[in-house]
Amino acid sequence: MEGSVSGWPGPACLTPLLEMRNNMVVRYFYFTIHSASDLKDVRLLGEMKVYAKVTIAGKSKYTKVDLVNKSNPVWNATFCFFVPEIHIDNIRVKIEFFCQRSFSDDKYVGHLNLSIKPVGNKGAKYSFTVDRNDNSSGNFGTANFSHILGDKVIVAQDSSSPLITARDSSSSSSPPSSSSLDDYILIIEMVKTGVELVSEVFKC
Repeated sequence: MEGSVSGWPGPACLTPLLEMRNNMVVRYFYFTIHSASDLKDVRLLGEMKVYAKVTIAGKSKYTKVDLVNKSNPVWNATFCFFVPEIHIDNIRVKIEFFCQRSFSDDKYVGHLNLSIKPVGNKGAKYSFTVDRNDNSSGNFGTANFSHILGDKVIVAQDSSSPLITARDSSSSSSPPSSSSLDDYILIIEMVKTGVELVSEVFKC
């Protein structure tokens, strides 16, 4: 697909501007939270209605609330994050589970803290046990997820603002079920978050 969407140039127009300072390579990272099973029932009355919060590279995204499956929620929700290339061998992922409540604050169910080193881009599925940050004992359940490492993009920052300069054509991976329009939307999002990513890198 050539041309532009909402005035944004197509991939052929994203020419590398290597002379710009503070170039940084980041990767698309697709993370899918499939389901959880045997989660701890944290309600005294009513049924469990669980959603998940996934945090990667300082950004958090949420699944929809599963209103049907109680302590065995199913989401199959895929999120796209941008991860600095220098962190690609140690991607920190936090998954938190909450029970939605109508008349009070949502209640914490459990969490996972993971350090992921993507191997290829086959989207293998993984299962890990859920932890809690209190003194509760017993079975807290299992979370099921998968991930795919996507293409590279280069963030260049001059003295005024960040800019996407190019998409790395040497990468062979393809975003799952992604159209060119989806790519443009992701690039626009990348522009909005570029400053935060650059700042994160220079903290290291």
